[in-house]
Amino acid sequence: MHGNLEALQSVMESAGDWDEIIVLGDLADYGPDPGDVIDELRGAGARIIRGNHDHAVAYGVDCKCGVATHWLSVWFRENVTMKLLDRNDKKYLASLPERLEVDLGMLGRGVAFHGSPSSPLYGYLYPWLRDEEACSMLTRGLRLYKKPQCRLSHQLYLVGHTHHQFTRRVEGRLIVNPGSVGQPRDMDPRAAYVFIDTDNGSICFRRVDYNRDKTIGKLESLGVSGPYLRALKLLLTRGIIPSRPG
Repeated sequence: MHGNLEALQSVMESAGDWDEIIVLGDLADYGPDPGDVIDELRGAGARIIRGNHDHAVAYGVDCKCGVATHWLSVWFRENVTMKLLDRNDKKYLASLPERLEVDLGMLGRGVAFHGSPSSPLYGYLYPWLRDEEACSMLTRGLRLYKKPQCRLSHQLYLVGHTHHQFTRRVEGRLIVNPGSVGQPRDMDPRAAYVFIDTDNGSICFRRVDYNRDKTIGKLESLGVSGPYLRALKLLLTRGIIPSRPG
């Protein structure tokens, strides 16, 4: 979500009938409405995992995000997010679990992480990783890949963190990343999510547009300017990671 209320509301409106919402973390940072995003999701009864940005806000630590966006993340958290969230919001973020077990009906047992089983908060499980790399990240201990040791305990793994929407199979298990609602980085700036039908086992990736100008206007009203505003505009309007200024 990354504090993007307009993207979240557009997804909620487009999703239609649903029984349960699962959020793979990062309610805060980069966006102007982290508190409203928290309230909206709590009001909907969503099951939510703690992301690395939620963890950074809650505990006052570094987010350990990718080098390309770390400069932007640190500035935004210190100058915007921490001022927008109150003590109760931060306490709530700290209380979120790092994993969720889910029953996906015909798809079998599933487990959800923000990053990966090997690194729940920080593991980047990208769609282009080799099978042996992906399999290593799906196990609890990082180690050299040896096929007999790669025993995956669930039928489906829900992961986030990369802001890339994808699905793939590894060792007969399905990996699903719904992408990012508030800040896609796969060159499609529309809000991304996945709709899973547990009755028939279907997985449907979806994209929905939203009022990005309104989100950007809120950032401007908060005093975000210069290279930080330019970087956020690029992320929101083009879905690509900006270069760090000079």
